[in-house]
Amino acid sequence: MIGRPPLPRRPQAPAAPVVGAAQRQREVAKLLMQLDAMLKKAGVLAATARERVSVGGMGRYRKFTKKVRDFFALAAVTQERLDAAPQEMEELIGPMTTALERLHARMVILFVEESVGFFGTFARVKALPIGTHEIVGVELRALMEVRKFLDDPLYDGERGQSLRVQADRIAGLMRAVMERCPPLPDFGDEPSIGPTGAVNKPIRPPRRAAGPRPAAPLPQPEPRVTDPRLEVRPLSLDTLDDED
Repeated sequence: MIGRPPLPRRPQAPAAPVVGAAQRQREVAKLLMQLDAMLKKAGVLAATARERVSVGGMGRYRKFTKKVRDFFALAAVTQERLDAAPQEMEELIGPMTTALERLHARMVILFVEESVGFFGTFARVKALPIGTHEIVGVELRALMEVRKFLDDPLYDGERGQSLRVQADRIAGLMRAVMERCPPLPDFGDEPSIGPTGAVNKPIRPPRRAAGPRPAAPLPQPEPRVTDPRLEVRPLSLDTLDDED
């Protein structure tokens, strides 16, 4: 009896290159320096946003918050590199983790304090631009993500409690601004979800299902009107006699 031929084996993926301790140390150190530079840049952007809050201030504030989000994303990558560090870096993992936590805490403090100062003034601006409701709603969601960091035991104590109170105040100021500005109308065909989760009704009614169109009536020929003088009548002998 002839047996089945063996199934072809799938090619194995190449093994991940082993990162040495020296290479991983340089990599993490470079990431920490990038985080420090981003922290300083975020401070400059925050100061710029607070210079003229009423004139394009929200646009400048969004540049600041984008830098903050990029910082936290890079901080997460740095933490992953530290978690995967080889055993040879055991003596360096502790100091590098402490440095990362300090940078992370400094960014959280910067974000909360600068946001309190910005929205404390922005909430008193009389004329707010169109679209403020949607823009502030997006920033409110970003604030809630940063607010989760403050539940970490790292922020226990009076300083952490103060930051939580300030974060809640920012959320209140943001909601007050959103209440002053109605949401933009929804020009779509279906309801949409606003930045705070509210359902916006569309202005236009939903489109009806397209059915077969009725056939257009065929054009009718117009009746011909002839001039009696031009009418051609058949000739006969009787008519000739009458004319004589």
